[in-house]
Amino acid sequence: GDPRVPTLLRNYFRYLEQSPPDWPETEWRGVRAAENALTAYWLYNRTGEAPFLTVARTIRATSFDWASFFLDFPYPLHAIPRPFRFLHQTHVVNLAMAIRAPGLWYVLTQDERYREAVYRGIAALDEHHGQVGGRFSGDEHLSGRHPSQGTELCAVVEYMFSLEILMETLGDAAFADRLEMLAYNALPGTCTPDGWAHQYDQQANQVLVSVAPRRWSNNGDDSNIYGLEPNFGCCTANMHQGWPKFVAHMWMATGDGGLAAIAYGPSRVTAKVAGGVEAVISEETDYPFDGRIRLTVEVQRPASFPLHLRIPAWADGATVTIGDDTVGVTPGAFTVLNRTWKPGEVVTLTLPMRLRTETRYNNSISILRGPLVFSLKIGERFVPLKRHHESLPAIDWEVHPTTPWNYGLVLDRTAPQQDISVATRPVGRIPFAQQDAPVVLQARGRRIPQWQLVDNSADAPPLSPVASAEPIETVELIPYGCTRLRVTEFPVTRE
Repeated sequence: GDPRVPTLLRNYFRYLEQSPPDWPETEWRGVRAAENALTAYWLYNRTGEAPFLTVARTIRATSFDWASFFLDFPYPLHAIPRPFRFLHQTHVVNLAMAIRAPGLWYVLTQDERYREAVYRGIAALDEHHGQVGGRFSGDEHLSGRHPSQGTELCAVVEYMFSLEILMETLGDAAFADRLEMLAYNALPGTCTPDGWAHQYDQQANQVLVSVAPRRWSNNGDDSNIYGLEPNFGCCTANMHQGWPKFVAHMWMATGDGGLAAIAYGPSRVTAKVAGGVEAVISEETDYPFDGRIRLTVEVQRPASFPLHLRIPAWADGATVTIGDDTVGVTPGAFTVLNRTWKPGEVVTLTLPMRLRTETRYNNSISILRGPLVFSLKIGERFVPLKRHHESLPAIDWEVHPTTPWNYGLVLDRTAPQQDISVATRPVGRIPFAQQDAPVVLQARGRRIPQWQLVDNSADAPPLSPVASAEPIETVELIPYGCTRLRVTEFPVTRE
């Protein structure tokens, strides 16, 4: 709303238009140049002034070609330079930002090549560097699928923003499914529950948080401690885009004059629909911990507009009801409720949260329920390293385990509900605190004595199935976001 902003940005784009293109692929500005397109589109949509798009087209033609990169992905793990050599094209944050670039260029060109590049890029990152919960590794640079390799927090929030932009531009519900996975697992899992401390690198199997050398591609020894600015200060600033941008993209306007529920969680949206009628939709829910969602629609007068509800791909058996009417839905797509809405009408969405499994590194297994990934609950002892302020809780922490971590699960991976029980409790004031986890799974596990630390991190999970003579114990699994120490990719032991 500040009138100086369009003036400032007009001057910026006028400068770019009048200057020779300068977007070398060896520099940060060259590999991140597509960010300018976001602002160019924002200005064009408000002013209709063509020079903004002219500059965007020039940037597309003269900056690094991420579409070709993703269409012919050059960096499976065996192709990563060894010994380490810095490359912008293997840098995890550059890649997390870059995955939105082809989507932005698709808006400009309508060239299907750019759309295809998005999907092939995500698939390649998953195949070669994917981590549980929808992220990919990068302990500064791409480093494979081993669950003790890290992912930089900046990459998590940038990947979330990329998915939000791709949801806007391509409209595929799959982007929102992954967005929720990152928002409700990787984002809280790399911060302390109160948000005062964060990690530079998080690990799926994170059994010791300490200042020590690890098998990072090139990060420092303090990269996995929780603190004010471990390793480097970029995440200290950049982490704060995660939640606000997520909330800002939970609801979107649609081209048919309606609203779309993109991501679920307690929220309220106020927007113009049906050619100018103000609508307020209040969402009451304990999602992501519970799949019951209640939407109350308030309009000034009866108004006809479509309400698009995303049905996650995992939500088999989902139902949507309006009063006594039940609407058929398809998982992995949007259900459109196109009707005349009266003030106070209620839509109830029920998303069944059945347990499911995902096969991971060395045939290990991860447990999921709804958008949440579950991890072994390990006793956590916080050890302060440095206090940065007299009264504020700005502290650097190591976290040491007080209970064993080297468990394999005893279960049928095709029917986990037969071996795991689910208990729920009310969501507390701090939803991702370990001791008050809103969902707790009781599972059966066996210790695997040969599975130990290597280079201060958990060694690779032994190839499943694993033989163990240890007795069967009951182990607790809690949401990934509630843990600072965790095992998330489990070996499976024989009965």
